[in-house]
Amino acid sequence: MFTEVFGNAPRVRLLDFLADHPDFDYTISQMAEFADVARPTVYKLVAELQGQDMITFTRSVGDSKFYRLNVANPRIVSMLQVDFEGINKELAAGVYDEMPASAKEFAQSRPGSRSRARPSIRGRMAPVRAYPKRTARRKRPKTSD
Repeated sequence: MFTEVFGNAPRVRLLDFLADHPDFDYTISQMAEFADVARPTVYKLVAELQGQDMITFTRSVGDSKFYRLNVANPRIVSMLQVDFEGINKELAAGVYDEMPASAKEFAQSRPGSRSRARPSIRGRMAPVRAYPKRTARRKRPKTSD
């Protein structure tokens, strides 16, 4: 919702992503991937947002540090209230009553299969797994044919 109002700046995308998932904490790499922001930019934004007390450090696992929105900050609470009010208005207006045609086609074309992502209330794809499977590419031996 914030990107629709405030534009597509990296800071807005990061805050929009974190506002969509206020109960979870994320590493720098996860925030970069899910908010579609370059990792060096996320490092800078995290430092700025921590300085403004908008996000908080939650835990450390190995070398990874996890952060989340600081829901004790009145600015964050106001931001989330505006976000939820917008969603409630859209729900009341029936914006989400019907599944988009592309989602219907996808669901019908893959019966019984499980999707790696699930549609969120806003119609965007929400991440389900922290790290997608990566396949290693092996070099094939050169042939003299």
